[in-house]
Amino acid sequence: MAMDPLSRMLNSMFPKLEISREDPNMLTYSTNHFFFIDDLKIVALKEDVLVKMMEAVNGFFESVGLEMNSEKSASNVESLSCCETVDGINGYRYLGVLEDGGSNVLKNKVMDSILENVKKRITMLSKTNLNAVNLFRGINEYALSLYNYYIGLINIEPYEFDEIDQQIRRLLTTLKLHLQPANKERLYLDLS
Repeated sequence: MAMDPLSRMLNSMFPKLEISREDPNMLTYSTNHFFFIDDLKIVALKEDVLVKMMEAVNGFFESVGLEMNSEKSASNVESLSCCETVDGINGYRYLGVLEDGGSNVLKNKVMDSILENVKKRITMLSKTNLNAVNLFRGINEYALSLYNYYIGLINIEPYEFDEIDQQIRRLLTTLKLHLQPANKERLYLDLS
């Protein structure tokens, strides 16, 4: 709610880009920013417009008592001193998804990061004294649910879920939570 005035201000003060889809049946829309809760991405055709938009955002933040987290911010404009410059190699995060300077999702890095976090969570859960039912419920709800967030943000193919499944089963075997010769289908049985 506190950011709605910023969105209205950006829409009224600055030119919008028309965003069209390859599919002619899809709707086109125009905007100069993307906003979700506390993540803001501003876009412009010209560098000077982007700099003015950033000045307006900083002015708004100052007037309402907010601060921009420069550690989590990036720009493809070198003249902005507020944040790191994206050079095509390094990326930045929008909605928790790593993107490069061209707003292309760095899928492999994101998938590796998710898997690493899932493995940490499963390892942590394995050290608890939960019984099997509660342990696997915890794994599903606490660890594997990380993938649920990213499903709409990055395109995860079915074969990638098979690879994830193999890696998770390998970890469960290593942690002695699941026996290697055990029936794979038992991992997915609904016990209720």
